[in-house]
Amino acid sequence: MRSQLGFGNKLLLQVLSTMVVVFGITMFFVIKYSYETSQSEAKQYLQEAAFKEASIIQGEVDKTILITKLMGKKFEAPFKTDTHLEPKEVLQYLKDILDHNEIIVGTWFKIKDKTLLFPENMELAGKEGYDKVGQFNPYVTRTDSGIKVSPGAVYSEKDSWVKGPMESGKLYITKPYLYPVNGEKVLMVSIGVPMYNNNQYIGVSGIDINLETFAKKAKETRYYKTGYFFLVGQHKYILAHPKREKLGVLLPSTEKFKDAIKKAQEHKDTTFTRVEENGLVNFYYSKAITIGNEGLYWDLFLTVPEDEYLQDAYFIRNFSIIAALIGILLMAGVVVFTTKKLNFNLRSIGTGLDGFFLYLNKETNQTEPIEIKSNDEFGAMAKSINENVTKIQVGINQDNELLENVKNVVNHVGEGYLNKRIDKSTSTDSLNELKNLLNTMLENLEQLVGEDLNKISETLSSYMKRDFTATLDSEHSGKIGKEIIEMNRMITDMLRDNQEDGLSLQQSSNELTSNVKTLSANATSQAASLEETAASIDEITGTIEQTNHKAQEMNAISNQTKESATQGKNLANDTVSAMEDINNTVININEAITVIDQIAFQTNILSLNAAVEAATAGEAGKGFAVVAQEVRNLASRSAEAAKEIKNLVESATSKANNGKTISNKMIEGFTNLEAKIVETSKLIDDVTNAAKEQSIGMAQISDAVGQLDKFTQENAAVADKTNDIAQKTNEIAIDIVNNVNLNNFEGKGKHVDVVKKEQTPKTQKAVQAPKTTDKKTSEQSSTQKTKIITPQKSNDNDEWESF
Repeated sequence: MRSQLGFGNKLLLQVLSTMVVVFGITMFFVIKYSYETSQSEAKQYLQEAAFKEASIIQGEVDKTILITKLMGKKFEAPFKTDTHLEPKEVLQYLKDILDHNEIIVGTWFKIKDKTLLFPENMELAGKEGYDKVGQFNPYVTRTDSGIKVSPGAVYSEKDSWVKGPMESGKLYITKPYLYPVNGEKVLMVSIGVPMYNNNQYIGVSGIDINLETFAKKAKETRYYKTGYFFLVGQHKYILAHPKREKLGVLLPSTEKFKDAIKKAQEHKDTTFTRVEENGLVNFYYSKAITIGNEGLYWDLFLTVPEDEYLQDAYFIRNFSIIAALIGILLMAGVVVFTTKKLNFNLRSIGTGLDGFFLYLNKETNQTEPIEIKSNDEFGAMAKSINENVTKIQVGINQDNELLENVKNVVNHVGEGYLNKRIDKSTSTDSLNELKNLLNTMLENLEQLVGEDLNKISETLSSYMKRDFTATLDSEHSGKIGKEIIEMNRMITDMLRDNQEDGLSLQQSSNELTSNVKTLSANATSQAASLEETAASIDEITGTIEQTNHKAQEMNAISNQTKESATQGKNLANDTVSAMEDINNTVININEAITVIDQIAFQTNILSLNAAVEAATAGEAGKGFAVVAQEVRNLASRSAEAAKEIKNLVESATSKANNGKTISNKMIEGFTNLEAKIVETSKLIDDVTNAAKEQSIGMAQISDAVGQLDKFTQENAAVADKTNDIAQKTNEIAIDIVNNVNLNNFEGKGKHVDVVKKEQTPKTQKAVQAPKTTDKKTSEQSSTQKTKIITPQKSNDNDEWESF
């Protein structure tokens, strides 16, 4: 069943898709480039417009700044040239400034000392430029009727136009403010410069700029339909705007305006978009304006709705899209018409080819030619197809005859016979070559396997059944048949050898099993003896270690006793020293008592003398005689107390000498005790060292017994493993004999009978008396013992020699 989406439709879809994609991509880049170009041109136009307006404003402001600075220089000049200024001359100078500069609405100067430049004149107070305090302080302004001179406000450092220049010490521009001029409030900014005399501040000179001038310019200037510009000062107040209510208002503190102001401070321009209150998206261009050389800046913002400044770009984009759609539709129509014609020709060729393929697939006996009458490529294709179809029909008939011949030969070969050949031919070279190859192959096969494969198959079937007695005729079986005959001979010899080797291996494994069992029993007995020896050694080692531990404890106690004797000796020495100190102190006390006794004696004599003198004095000396008697009594008591103290001190001296003698004897005793303790410690150390040496020796003996026990256990493990190997070998030998017995071959029973006759006496001799076995069995047994037991003995001897 044909697919509903034919080649023509697929081609149509591919061409249309490719055309739409390529044309779409092309138009996309064309539209994109046109849109971006138009957008870039619009932005360039706005940038140039902003630069133009900024240049005009900058020029006007720079001009007024220059005028302000010249005014300041003019009022500073009299101090440098020692000249005087006349009020009329100054007024005319200020009027001339207004005449030549329309942007300036007023000129003024403020002097701190009212008599510094001009004398005070109270008679003219309030007129001809004099203020109410009589200071010449004119304020010259521009009005609708002409230039007017008014008295200025009295000097005050609170006014921003005075305070700003005074504090900054340089050019200063105030915030926008309303100030009455000729009865009307005018929005203005003041530009002031400070004036100095010998670096001493004297006042400020300045001018006022009417912001209505900039506002009028902003209102009259339009970009596209509704685009405009507005001006912002360094204080972030709007100085010019088309809408009057926006004048003097602080700029909105949005992030985009803040970023623009920040960049303006850095003398950089910037662009951004912002959604306005009416919902429209406006494009903003910020142009930084540098004011003078004082680091001041203003910022001019030019804004236009995106729909207006991108109007041309939108038109180009929309026009390009419409043109692209129309072009795609026209090209699609041409492609559809061409594709329909192509589909008709393709269907005709497809119908003819379908009939030809039905003929090739044997579904019909004939095919109809393709009918296309056009003289284009499709007509030539149809003619060529019809001619080739005729040639193919003739070739197919020859091929069919050849294939029928091949079929008969192949069926004969399938029956197992290789004596027939293919004799038909065709015009197809490849089939003829195939015929020759098949005939050559059959001849080669006949040389390899003979004429009849059935005989070889029957023989191999008997071999599969383990019957190797069947044979082939070498003259009619080919090369493979001869090799099968030789293979039969080799298999028969191999089975005979396997049977003989299996029986012999079974006999040897039985003998090996018996010997390994004996070796395993001996190893087990030896291991039990070694365990008992190891237990005894462990008990001896424990006793030695306990003795060593007790000796160490005795050594520790001896050391402690030695330390105690040393401390006792030191304490005895301290006692002797203390006794010496006490004896020395008693001697000093005796000397002091002697002095006291002498003082009491002399005091007694003096009291006797006093009594004699009192008696001589008569009544006047009675009181003194009483005092003398009391002094004599006191002297007697002091002499008696000194005598008692002396007796006590002598007794203490005697006892201290006795204690000193006893302490010296204690020192001698502690010295002898220390010597004995040292001898005891040496003996204990000898016992401890002997116990340690015995412990080390027993540990070495225990290690040797442990090693011997380890080797004995390894021998037992080797014996067990060897027993397992012998049993497995016996099982393998039995399996070999049984597998050989499954086969039928020449000489099968002859060798089995011989081996059975020899096997019985050999087995009995191996169990009862190994020395009487035949020579062959004895050699195999000794060989096995050498491989298993001898290396183990060598290892044991090496370990004992090392020990």
